[in-house]
Amino acid sequence: MSYSKQKSRAGTVLAGALMGAMVLSGTAPAQAEGFSDATGFGCPISYAQLKSAVTEAASADSTGLNNDYWSVVVNRGGVVCAVAYSGAAYTSQWLLSRQIAAAKAYTANGLSLDAPTGPLSTAQLYGFVQPSPSGGNPLFGLEGGNVLDSNAAYAGRDIDFGTANDPMLGKRVGGTITFGGGLGLYFRNTKVGGVGVSGDTACADHSVAWRIRTILKLTPPSQTDTITLTSGATPTTGGHPRCPNDAGTQGQTATN
Repeated sequence: MSYSKQKSRAGTVLAGALMGAMVLSGTAPAQAEGFSDATGFGCPISYAQLKSAVTEAASADSTGLNNDYWSVVVNRGGVVCAVAYSGAAYTSQWLLSRQIAAAKAYTANGLSLDAPTGPLSTAQLYGFVQPSPSGGNPLFGLEGGNVLDSNAAYAGRDIDFGTANDPMLGKRVGGTITFGGGLGLYFRNTKVGGVGVSGDTACADHSVAWRIRTILKLTPPSQTDTITLTSGATPTTGGHPRCPNDAGTQGQTATN
């Protein structure tokens, strides 16, 4: 073996050892076991971590309709890297919510930035994409500009949905959602992906996503991506509509 190859191999081994040490010491986000994709970004969590977090968050949250949830995590490159549900089986949640959760994760990741600019939640988009009474709102129809890849979202066997072998894994499903349930994930000042939650009211989805991010300890330095519950969300004021049983919504600002 040539010196250059030996040096390259030694560097690779050293880099791997350093990353492993950082993960164990809590100085870098852990990667999902065995996950890799063409973006070069690993997953900020494992399937087991997401499964535990969404189950715990759903149990703790009392807002909305008391439904169960789908939760999807994408990495920094927008690729699905973990999918889990909170119920007893994949049929315990609205099936449609699986791909909605994926699109929420993609949206939040795609519109959040590293600090100091920071995170943007899907809940913060709602008011700004509504039609303006006088017309001329440039963000109206935003969700139509990036459609979800239905081939990626619906591929595979339904019995694998929400498992460590979910067919969406490794795919960039895309989609844009402009109501509550999607948040950016952060390691210190750096965005490392996004989480999407769906299965209940939009306010409850945001509340459970907020709990999941807290449980995973992947919160941004400044959690400015709150939901502002209001009876008058507009392109000028922003805001998000109130939901049934929303009094205990996590991650909310003042309501009216």
